[in-house]
Formats: sequence, structure tokens, C-alpha cells
Amino acid sequence: MGTLNKRKGMSDVRFAQPDDAEAIHLILQEVWGDSLLFDVFTDHISSPDHQVFVAVDAGEVAGFLAAFLIPEPIPRWEIDTIIVRASSRGKGIGTSLIEEALIYGSHLGAHWAKASIRVNNDASQRAFSKVSFTTDTQMLSLLLWNPLACESATNGVEDVRFIPVNALTYRGLWIEGFVESQLSVQEQCKVIRTAQSRIFDENRKNTSMFIPDSLKQNIATDLLASATDYGQFHHWHHIFK
Repeated sequence: MGTLNKRKGMSDVRFAQPDDAEAIHLILQEVWGDSLLFDVFTDHISSPDHQVFVAVDAGEVAGFLAAFLIPEPIPRWEIDTIIVRASSRGKGIGTSLIEEALIYGSHLGAHWAKASIRVNNDASQRAFSKVSFTTDTQMLSLLLWNPLACESATNGVEDVRFIPVNALTYRGLWIEGFVESQLSVQEQCKVIRTAQSRIFDENRKNTSMFIPDSLKQNIATDLLASATDYGQFHHWHHIFK
């Protein structure tokens, strides 16, 4: 898998190299106002379960995509970040990046791929739909909690998973299975406090999870009040054949 596919008339997409770090950092600052975690970038391009792809247009890095494997409970290929410079949009670069990422993820044994896209990000929605991603259009809010110095505890709630994530712009902890587990208020508070304690101990930026807007009324009022609402998203999915 060392050589990526090339498409006539389209930008070249290749695996990121160490000397691409500064270009990716500049794109992040230009488009999102974020900074690259250079050590995480180095880890990603050297780990088989992570990968960063770059698109080269007119000899310069015009965009990139970062993705990683989440092995449990069913292996999935998580497309975490995709950005194309404003000056290079409209050329199919985003679509090319996603296609190459899917080829790579399929070789890792992932059963499906997932991307979380803001509801008002029409460009990303078009790019993902072109490569057979679909969505049920369920509206989800991304809730974030800050680190909290409190007594550590084990999660202790079956089917709720903590997934440590070192992404290109943040170190976080994802919570999955929370809504599906239909927790009591006491169990909900225990899960969130445990996650906050863990990210405090591990020096992570935040802990987060997606909550369907239709189920927000089932979440403890205190937890909603203490969270930062990062906006509304749809989950998009692609099943590997």
C-alpha cells in the first residue's frame, strides 16, 4: 500500500511524510485557527492503525485527511479530520482524500467507516455522499466536559466505553454507549465524573460524546449544565463490502 492511486486530471493524494507537518499546521491555522500537535502527527504517520493523507495541488499541500482504527466492539475506520484550503476547493480534492482513506481502512479489517459532519457543512456532506457514505440525518449534539480533579473510580457501567483519542489538534477521551445503556441519573453522573477524573490524570483536553437531540431530556440536568455544547452533527457511515 505504499503507492496511492492517481487520477488523471485530479490532485495527487499520498501518505503524509514528516516534512509535511508544517504545511498541515499552516492549513489548520488558516482554516480552523487551530495548531497541529506535532508529536501526535509523528505518531500517526508511523502507526499502522492511524494514517494521514495529503493532497498535492500545483506542487503544494492543498488539503489533508486524518483517520484511525477503533477496534472494538466492531472494528471501524474513523475519519476524524478533513480540510481543504479555500483556494483549492471545487476540484474534487476532498473526495479524492476520502476515497484513498477508505482503501487504506479496508485493508485494516474495519467493517465500516464513520465521519461526524456538522449539519451546516454542505461541502463535506457532498464529498462524503459521492463515495457512498449515507446518514440517517439524526441530529446529534456534541457535548464536552472539562477535566476535573476528583476521586478516581472505575467506570463500572457495562457497555459504556472510554476511547482515548490522540487527534491532530487535541488529546481527548470519547464516551460511547452512554445513551444506548439507558443509565440512571446516578450512573450517568458516575460515568461522566469518572471520565473527567481520567482526563485530568492523563492531561487530556476534554471528554466528549454525541447525544441525539431527541434524547437530551433523558440526560441529568446537572450534566447538561456543566457541558459545553460544541454544535450539531450528523453521523455518516460507509459499509465495507
